[in-house]
Amino acid sequence: MRAFPEGFVWGAATAAHQVEGGNTASDCWALEHAVPSVFAEPSGDAIDQYHRYGDDLALLAALGLDSYRFSIEWARVEPEEGVISQAALDHYKRLIEASWTRGLQPCATFHHFTTPRWMAKQGGWTSPKIADVFARYCGVVAEHVGDDLASACTINEINIPALVRLSRMLPDFSTAHRDAALAALGAQPEAFFMFAGTQGYAERAIDAHRKARDAIDAAAPELAVGMTISIQEEVAEDDDNARAALKARRAAIYDPFYEAAQDDDFVGVQTYTRLMTFRDGRTGRPKGAEKTAMGYEYRPQALAAACRDAGEATGVPVLITESGYSGADPRRCDFIRGALEGVHAAIADGIDIRGYYYWSAFDNFEWMSGYGPKFGMIAVDRATQKRLVKPSAALLGAIAKANALDVEEGETVALSETGAPVGTG
Repeated sequence: MRAFPEGFVWGAATAAHQVEGGNTASDCWALEHAVPSVFAEPSGDAIDQYHRYGDDLALLAALGLDSYRFSIEWARVEPEEGVISQAALDHYKRLIEASWTRGLQPCATFHHFTTPRWMAKQGGWTSPKIADVFARYCGVVAEHVGDDLASACTINEINIPALVRLSRMLPDFSTAHRDAALAALGAQPEAFFMFAGTQGYAERAIDAHRKARDAIDAAAPELAVGMTISIQEEVAEDDDNARAALKARRAAIYDPFYEAAQDDDFVGVQTYTRLMTFRDGRTGRPKGAEKTAMGYEYRPQALAAACRDAGEATGVPVLITESGYSGADPRRCDFIRGALEGVHAAIADGIDIRGYYYWSAFDNFEWMSGYGPKFGMIAVDRATQKRLVKPSAALLGAIAKANALDVEEGETVALSETGAPVGTG
């Protein structure tokens, strides 16, 4: 039996803005409602997890998982500068307590792409004050719930703004889009985290991470704290120019963050695909590769490659905080099995990997792409907010219960055979 180490963490992940609904004080909400908008549609009620978290947690626990990674929404906690919502803090404390009650270790992310509007109006993640302001918020949250958490991530995919800009993945901001963003948000689109990879971004973000980590440590000294990094399997075309371009790419979007992570308790690895750098410097799918619904190369083996890269570069334990597939089952089942086979092999080779969170627990709001892409292992009928377990959820639950890859096929589909909607309270 291909077993995982004792204490290996099995979970699924979400982000507040993508599942809670009604996050009206955030910069993302404003940009979604700009006319015209680079977002396909607004987030609206999302899957209403702000009110339905109890049922959702019970469902994840029933599947056999033992952890839940979620984010604490800064725009709810501090809707206006210096104004702290005790009600929001108490909400997240109840969510954390409900996780423990159901046997799920709570892993909280303090920033998952969204920022309060008031901070965005001051430049958001392009502002020189972001580090101090973000750290202040993290300290407040940690004072309230830090001792109740199993682990904490400061910034989700801290390098994504640099990756987006370097990979030419930014939306096409026309003059009309810029004018609309300014009218809706009071700032240019670059204030939004994902678009903020302007000059000096890495230094600002790493400063924010370090100050946030120190603030969390001061409030909850026993809590394990790290950042998460978007780390894909990176390869170069067989060409000197391509290899040189990849070296420069790594220096810009990985190396500074790997260096900063060396002082953390763990590094969060978030991997979805393999990227090839071509001789002209472009980055994309290798020619002829199978692609997912998001247009990524279907490459479950990328996860192990990223874990090896991060583990060797940082020297700290690896926590897989996101890995997932956009598309339909049963191909998602194949993806999960393939990814975990690689992880198991990496552990056998001495890479210190402590846990795995599938992205995402539920079909949810996928940022600029709206509700089209389906990463979830649990489907949601947004007209009724009913949840429906997919075979991939049952598969991951069976693996988690066994803490091993070799599970019976019958176990992997048992929960999905009923077809019953779950968690509608």
